[in-house]
Amino acid sequence: MNPPDHEITAETDIVIEKLEPREALKEVIIYNPLKNPERTNATMGRVAEVIGIIIEENDKAKFLNDKCKSEIKGHKLDEPMTADEGMAIADILATELNQNQVNQAVKLFYESEISTEEVIAMHKSYKIPVSRLEDDLLPVRGKGARIWDSKGNSYIDLDSNYSATNLGNANPEIARGLYNQANLLISQKEDRIQVARTRFLREIQGMMPDGLTHFYWQNSGGEAVDKSIKIAKAYTGHTGVVAFENGFHGRTHGAVAVTYNKNYREPFGLDKEPWVHFAPFGNLDAVEKYLSSGEAKSVILELVQGEEAGINPATEDFAHGLRELCDKYDALVIADEVQTGFGRVAEDDDQWFASHVYGISPDIMTIGKSFGGGYPVTAVVTKKQISDKMHPGMDGSTFGGNPMAMVAALIATRQMKTLGLPGLAAKHSKEFASGLKQIKSSILKGFRTAGLMIGIDFDSRENMIKVQEGMKKYGAHSSLSTKATMRWMPPLVIESDEVEEVIEAFRKSLKEAE
Repeated sequence: MNPPDHEITAETDIVIEKLEPREALKEVIIYNPLKNPERTNATMGRVAEVIGIIIEENDKAKFLNDKCKSEIKGHKLDEPMTADEGMAIADILATELNQNQVNQAVKLFYESEISTEEVIAMHKSYKIPVSRLEDDLLPVRGKGARIWDSKGNSYIDLDSNYSATNLGNANPEIARGLYNQANLLISQKEDRIQVARTRFLREIQGMMPDGLTHFYWQNSGGEAVDKSIKIAKAYTGHTGVVAFENGFHGRTHGAVAVTYNKNYREPFGLDKEPWVHFAPFGNLDAVEKYLSSGEAKSVILELVQGEEAGINPATEDFAHGLRELCDKYDALVIADEVQTGFGRVAEDDDQWFASHVYGISPDIMTIGKSFGGGYPVTAVVTKKQISDKMHPGMDGSTFGGNPMAMVAALIATRQMKTLGLPGLAAKHSKEFASGLKQIKSSILKGFRTAGLMIGIDFDSRENMIKVQEGMKKYGAHSSLSTKATMRWMPPLVIESDEVEEVIEAFRKSLKEAE
């Protein structure tokens, strides 16, 4: 099979340019199993939605009734049309719409053949409610720091999927690499040698803090944290771990156990784990108490606390003091850099991790999120002498470091180096800080930056939500928050003019919320 046309996967312009309106519409309404095996035929609900977007909403019902009556009659809106029905709809739209409207319809159908309402209904029906369903918009396309929703609206993304899309929300080069690899070999277990992983190991070695040379590949941040704790316990021969108040380390069993929020731990009986000892973040005396008494031999931390703390960077004195304490008591430092890694908190060039920013070398580090360019891949990285304590049979992974993940990671890290992501993060961090400093508001209490992790404090959660909602009207989308703190983590490839747009959207929304 030939690879998909690069331009078609990135944009629909080539479809519009090469085909007559009727054929272009058929191309996106009726799915072709050879070109787009991931799709279905468009639903009548999506037809109605697209018509409502490109013509006056008041005219939608009349258009459907006058022009599409026979096709709609007796048809469920949430079921894919037959090929014949799709061809009939394409003929009607090609006849009744002008060229600009046809072009817009082609793009909207290409991005989604299912209506927003159908997508929301399906998710509400089948999602196990472990988290709040975000249905304020349906993202269907991305480019750089922007996302487009199913209705054609554009937003600057201030979440980057919890820092997983530092390189932006679409990546044609990664798409091409994944296509090529999928045609060769899709999956191999973690302990099987492979070419793709060899390529990536050559690329990533020089990015690691000093001494971290051995990798154990995983698929999610929580998995990596779980395995880092197992490795630490195997090396030290001791189960005790110090974690920190307001720390967050993931949703898997071991990661939740060392996460401070009781609401995450109590439902699963993890609120009284005897091996976990919580200390106030920044309090070296509290840490030393557990290490000197022999209650713990490992310490796990985020150098910049994110989700639970609303962006709370450690002080330099604390980071260096912790390293010294652990050296003094032969304890291990586990740095959870799943969110802070690969330039996210950089203050200067070549600072790939928070560990680089603080000038410390952890004994074990967890990495993840962004180094797959949006593809799921994580790892535990450690020193040789710690790695040597692990033996065959002590752990395993079916999908960890599979060829697809390694290809995505290789391409992503190459791009990070070419673009100089740490330098970009440092530059845009200063731009955000400069813009925020100029804003005065009675409901705004202050802000913090650690690279492109930004926490903005409000006088109440209610006002924070008002501003967050208001920003969407002005093309900036933010959904992350901690109590009364709004958290911004845009893709590191955000442009300077987009930073200005975000600041302006924030300024306008603040004024409206006061």
